[in-house]
Amino acid sequence: MSLELIRLANEQKKTNVVIEELLSTKEELQETRKELLTTTAELLKTQNKLLSSQSELHHRIKDLEEESHHFQIKDRMRRLAPSHVGFTARLTNTITLGLNSHQTLIFDNVYINVGNGYDASTGVFHAPVAGIYVILMTVSADGSFLSDDVEVVHNGEPLCRAVAPHMNYGGCSCNSVVRLKVGDAVWVREIYHRSDDHIRGSYYTTFSMGLIIKDDDGISSF
Repeated sequence: MSLELIRLANEQKKTNVVIEELLSTKEELQETRKELLTTTAELLKTQNKLLSSQSELHHRIKDLEEESHHFQIKDRMRRLAPSHVGFTARLTNTITLGLNSHQTLIFDNVYINVGNGYDASTGVFHAPVAGIYVILMTVSADGSFLSDDVEVVHNGEPLCRAVAPHMNYGGCSCNSVVRLKVGDAVWVREIYHRSDDHIRGSYYTTFSMGLIIKDDDGISSF
């Protein structure tokens, strides 16, 4: 074999080696590219998770801020809510009830009204504080021909009833204990209308209420 052919053969071998190395490098680059793509995808997933966590954290912080604001308001209302509530009112003059059943008795002469829950213009007590209240009511008939039937009601539902007989200015009482939430209404009303129903005034007909146990926050709704 001539020297030229030997040289060419050696060059070809070197070329083949270089080609094999290039092919190997290409495969390694392709594998590296795949790994980079996989890593990029994982990073994107991680980024999405972080964004989601950030969003959840933002909402949670907002919820906590709202809860904190709510508790601050509730605490302020609790501190502002009066600790003592009670009133006593009486009927100044003898009255004749109207034409309708369930007429409200308006105890117009207020002796005490701690907490300002009782409204002497309407005869209705609205609870300024949540808790347990005691109710005391006395009614005296004014010698009419028929007895006076009255009841104490809580938000329109009867709590107790009493009948004052007409003979000898008969009297009656109606006492109860009730749990009230803020704004609940309590009042006294006639049960049945009769044409000659007279209720005696002065100190004979009275309506009283008092808070005996205040709820923990004083503003609860049940």
